[in-house]
Amino acid sequence: MARIRQRGPEAESQERRDRWRRRVIAAQGIYYLLTGIWPLAHFPSFAGAVGLQINAFQAQSFGAVIAVVGATLAEASRKEPPGAYPTALGIAVAGAVALVSLVWLPRTGAGSALWVDLTIEVAFAVALVVLYPRTQPDRSRSTRRR
Repeated sequence: MARIRQRGPEAESQERRDRWRRRVIAAQGIYYLLTGIWPLAHFPSFAGAVGLQINAFQAQSFGAVIAVVGATLAEASRKEPPGAYPTALGIAVAGAVALVSLVWLPRTGAGSALWVDLTIEVAFAVALVVLYPRTQPDRSRSTRRR
C-alpha cells in the first residue's frame, strides 16, 4: 500500500515563497518588456518622460536589450518554481538599472520618470532578494565526520 506523504509547514512556506517569486519575476518581465518597447515605439514620449537630452540610438538599443531581458524573465516565470538563475538575473538587472537611474537623477529634476523607475527597480530587487531560493540541506548524506 502506498504511503501518503504528509507536507509540513516548511514545505507549504517554500511553496508560498515560490509562488510569490514567480509573480514578482513575471511582473518584472512584463514591466521590462513594456518599458523596453516604449523607446522603440514612440521615442519622443519616452525622451519627454525621462527628462534628459538622450540619443535615440542609445535609448532604443538599451530598450531592445531590456525588452529581451523582460521576455526572458516572463518566460522563466512560467516554470514552476522559477530557479535561482532567473531570480539572480532579476536582482542584477534591477540593481544595475536602479544604479544608473540614481546616477542620472540629479541631472533630471523632480518631474522625471526616473524617480518612479528607481522606486520600481528597488522594489523588484528587494523582493527577489527576500524571495531568493533557499538551498535545502541534503539529508541523504550523513553530516557526521568519519
